[in-house]
Amino acid sequence: MINLLKMDLHRFGRNRMMYLLLLLFCAFQIFGIFMMKKYEQPVEGAIPVSRLTESEFIQYNISQPPSWMLIYIAVFTIYFYMSEFNSGFHKNYISMRNARLHSVCSKLIILAIFVAMMFLTMLIADGAGRRLFFDRSDLGDLAVFIPLLIGQFLLHWAFSILILCIAMIAKNLLISLSAGFILALNVIGMVLAALEAQLTGIHLSKYLLINTLVRVKDFNSTADIVHTFGVAAAAILLFGFLAVRYKLREDLN
Repeated sequence: MINLLKMDLHRFGRNRMMYLLLLLFCAFQIFGIFMMKKYEQPVEGAIPVSRLTESEFIQYNISQPPSWMLIYIAVFTIYFYMSEFNSGFHKNYISMRNARLHSVCSKLIILAIFVAMMFLTMLIADGAGRRLFFDRSDLGDLAVFIPLLIGQFLLHWAFSILILCIAMIAKNLLISLSAGFILALNVIGMVLAALEAQLTGIHLSKYLLINTLVRVKDFNSTADIVHTFGVAAAAILLFGFLAVRYKLREDLN
């Protein structure tokens, strides 16, 4: 496990795509804040975007379709997995004892690191952009900010594991990217929510991963906290199990 993780960490550290995605994300995040300031329109009864705290600003950005953070995560996840798969390097170690299980666990750790770096980049870009263009950089109530960050980190990590499952099963770059974009746009969640609107007493779509991720939540509410962390934990366990299960049964020929 340790050796596999070291190999993946080495690939991760030398992965130019990772640095490019983080740089692009930071640049477009700051540019987006500039555009928000330039074209900000006052809405009666609503707090202007320029006056939002970082906690509110994060939720505002994540709830706007498409979620660019999800797209960047999907691109990295697919590229990182497919680059190893297409090179055939995994065949050098996959026959070793427990190598299949450890290989998936190593990938999950790498994805967690990348998602954490995405959030760190977002905080840096938001802080710089909001200070430059909004003259405001306060985080808001830490009792809300910290659960928000942890909850969104877990939800985004769960999304990356879902994309990893798709890439492992599809073994095709175009199909995996297409699925990633569809999920990032929350097409499935919106369709199911629309269908539920035609029925009464059914609200299952709110428990979907992407719907939970993009929904604006009140982290002063115990119900919202339980909902967020419950969906995140269930998704991580489910998709992690599916990834391991598939890798154990995968035919490498």
